[in-house]
Amino acid sequence: MRSLILFLFLACATPLWAAQTAPAKDVPVKITSDTMTYTQKGDQVVFTGSVYVIRQDIQLWSDTLTVLLEKKEGSGNATQSVADEQGSIKKIIAKGNVRIKADQGRTGTCGKATYEADKDLLTMEDNPMLMEGANKIQGEVIKLFIKESRSEVLGGKGRVEAIFNTPASKPGAGQ
Repeated sequence: MRSLILFLFLACATPLWAAQTAPAKDVPVKITSDTMTYTQKGDQVVFTGSVYVIRQDIQLWSDTLTVLLEKKEGSGNATQSVADEQGSIKKIIAKGNVRIKADQGRTGTCGKATYEADKDLLTMEDNPMLMEGANKIQGEVIKLFIKESRSEVLGGKGRVEAIFNTPASKPGAGQ
């Protein structure tokens, strides 16, 4: 669950979305959807239909949200329950009409967002766009490297586009 919390907070970790404060530990995360399916064999939980996630100052919407779990080492003991066998979150995939909203006017949209816990990496694909106020960045793929507090925007078939607003020059200034 902590990886899910980190996933939802990660939008604030890039230079464009610089966070004001560090994320708090053990903050509740509420996920609502039309259905939820747990598959032990695939070690995954799938939330489907109008998925809405809220965590403190971050909100996420998508058509589906898949959480891939990693088994704890040494699991498989016949006396262990299914819950005891599950370890940390390996990957989180949000698909379809993905929207992220954070405080202070920070937003993001894409068709697919994948968080890889071992790399601490969020990859936004399918028309990804990040916005803060009037500032905007978009490309074919946006990668947010959480630990490194950096982002990479790839153009692919199209070009990377960034719009940054700067203060207007005053008439007669600099002459």
